[in-house]
Amino acid sequence: MQNLLKAIQRYVTLSETDVSVIGQLFNKKEIKITGTLLKAGDICSEFVFIERGLFMHYINNDGKEETYYFSSENDFICDYESFVNRTISNKTIVAIEESVVYSVSSDQMQRFYSKVSTGERFGRLLTEEVFTNVVKHILSIHTNYAEQHYLDFSTRYRHIQQRIPQFILHFLSVLLLSH
Repeated sequence: MQNLLKAIQRYVTLSETDVSVIGQLFNKKEIKITGTLLKAGDICSEFVFIERGLFMHYINNDGKEETYYFSSENDFICDYESFVNRTISNKTIVAIEESVVYSVSSDQMQRFYSKVSTGERFGRLLTEEVFTNVVKHILSIHTNYAEQHYLDFSTRYRHIQQRIPQFILHFLSVLLLSH
């Protein structure tokens, strides 16, 4: 729970009351390797903080898995569109290491926004960060060549690169095919 609180405090200040509320809202879960956090065809029902572990995000494109993202310790993850709009997701998020996460449901997230004094500000700042990263990624796909894709990958995933060697080629080939 301490890592979750530190991650939230990267964006906002928390009071003792806020910390207590967060402790009541978030649930700790252990996820085994290959355990699915979200399966394509389901509605994303959880907003998740990764305390320990590694996740791969992919879509199924005509029967072929295309990895588009990796998440690890201290990341917040979900299919935000599905989570917020309660719509079916086309994404799958799977553990590629034994993982420990803290999760909150959509209803609990609404309570977080209303009961944590800086809850809505946290949500806005996190969403702004995710949005700008997505825009950078989209522009990179359309403007960069193979060497730059690899350099971007190496920069973004430097902290986990040694943990995902079997996925690197597949991830980069998806980027190259999209260019």
